[in-house]
Amino acid sequence: MASAIKIGVIGCARILNAHLRGFKILQEAGHEDLFQITSLCARKEEDALRFRRRGEGPPPRPNPIETPGDPLNAPHTYIDDLHAGFSADIYTDYREMLKSGDIDAVVIYTGHDSHHSIAIDAMRAGKDVAVEKAMAITVKAAQAMCEVADETGRVLSVDENVHFGAGTVASRWAVQQGLIGDVQMVYRGGIGFPSHRPDLATARTAWRHSKLGSGGGVSIDLGVHLFNGIRTICGPVVSVSASWQILESVRVLLTDDNSAVAEEIPNEVDDAFFANFRLESGGQGHAAVARSAHGRRIGVPGGTNIFGTRGALSDGNCYSDDGSTGSIVGKFKSEAPEAYATAFPSGVTDAYALEQLDFLMSIRDQREPKMNGVEGTIDLALAYAILESGLLGREVTLEEVLDGDADGYQKSINDHYAL
Repeated sequence: MASAIKIGVIGCARILNAHLRGFKILQEAGHEDLFQITSLCARKEEDALRFRRRGEGPPPRPNPIETPGDPLNAPHTYIDDLHAGFSADIYTDYREMLKSGDIDAVVIYTGHDSHHSIAIDAMRAGKDVAVEKAMAITVKAAQAMCEVADETGRVLSVDENVHFGAGTVASRWAVQQGLIGDVQMVYRGGIGFPSHRPDLATARTAWRHSKLGSGGGVSIDLGVHLFNGIRTICGPVVSVSASWQILESVRVLLTDDNSAVAEEIPNEVDDAFFANFRLESGGQGHAAVARSAHGRRIGVPGGTNIFGTRGALSDGNCYSDDGSTGSIVGKFKSEAPEAYATAFPSGVTDAYALEQLDFLMSIRDQREPKMNGVEGTIDLALAYAILESGLLGREVTLEEVLDGDADGYQKSINDHYAL
């Protein structure tokens, strides 16, 4: 393992399982010599021990979210599953890991509020960095991270799994090939979660409902995914006009067996938004997303629906005006086999594995990652444009948010973190 990139994990929360599964997939695809996870850091030692070796720490946490198949519900994985017999170092202070840990790079899976400070400290300590989406607590925080990446020459990558998903990659190819003509409209929406309990704390994580902990609610947590997918497939988004609300002022945490309310949490962030947006190409779109809905859950059929001058992309299929229909991924694989093989090297299609592979190869080849800090900042700025537009009651451009001319919502957060 002498040539392997040595990785320190900072943050041992529930999303770590999805990332460890991705690393395991890379090993099974022949990339076992590319990396080694050497250290785990969590504020509580028991949280790090939970992931080191079977039987060593506390038992796995229960599935945290109501949505089946969500990455947060990935099966529990141990470092020992990846590196049999190896005992990763344990830290409770990331600064000590950066100072004395046997690491070349760090992956940051903490809450939004600490992404910028940890990433900046890591890059200044000479470490390459990958950070979970949303990239930072505010746009200013994300821009500060980019500045330090430029100053230090370290790799700064954002773990945005939507960017690497097979449907996203194939849809981008379909649009670029003109299979549906020029993009005219994009439409997506989903109201409510499967549990039909609008007061449930999403993923059992209290920080998601704090403005200083998460920045925003569903607009930030899911908005960055939404805009990354749309930008990747359809090209730049230039403006957003939106409204948002806090529908549930109190949320609850349930006991591990879901039998009772363990804690009530004040909700400070949006749990519903309705957004119109404009594409640089001239197309337009609408997205409606809410975590809170009484009675039932509904969703716009087809996922992200993209309508062009000669057809549409919907529900994983390409519908052409000539009457032909087919799987977008299937068409990509059969009609552009070389491009497909490049997008999914060694047959790997897991988005978490692909984002990790891109990060590792960026370090190895000394190149920019596909999801670099600039891209992550744009996604975050568009997500915050939802909140800034709702506050101002008008359309907000991406430029306004990036330049800080529309930052009324973010101002209190920036002031708190001295950004």
